[in-house]
Amino acid sequence: MRNIEFVISVVLTVVTAFLIAVFVPTPDHDPMKKVQLAVAYGMLVLLFLFGFLILAAIASGKIDISQLIAEDGGGASMSRFQLLIFTFVIALSFFLIVICECKFPDVPGNVLALLGISATTYGVSKGIQASGGLKGKNGAAGAAHDETPNG
Repeated sequence: MRNIEFVISVVLTVVTAFLIAVFVPTPDHDPMKKVQLAVAYGMLVLLFLFGFLILAAIASGKIDISQLIAEDGGGASMSRFQLLIFTFVIALSFFLIVICECKFPDVPGNVLALLGISATTYGVSKGIQASGGLKGKNGAAGAAHDETPNG
């Protein structure tokens, strides 16, 4: 089997959900509450294991992230970098709020606007590159249009 890590993650998730469903007591002994807890913790474990597998693949070199914010013609894309940073900062902020307050906070409109503006700048920059034939810093696409036939 090629993706043994995936199979191990799914098996660990099922085992965790089963153990929670059988051994974790609920205050009111409600069977539906146990099922909800088992499914929720099973999904949490699965998400954690998938994230761990991705980080392990990045660390071992199976997933190459060297071109994560690079443009087609080379160089770094500021709009990609901005979207990446804003997404990580907002995700980390919400994660810390959830950890500290033990509840999911309401998402303010300003946060959604910030992510929307950042994603829009990325989309606009890709549109400008596609319509203008721009390929980056080396100008390879512009050089192809300057040739004149000798005839």
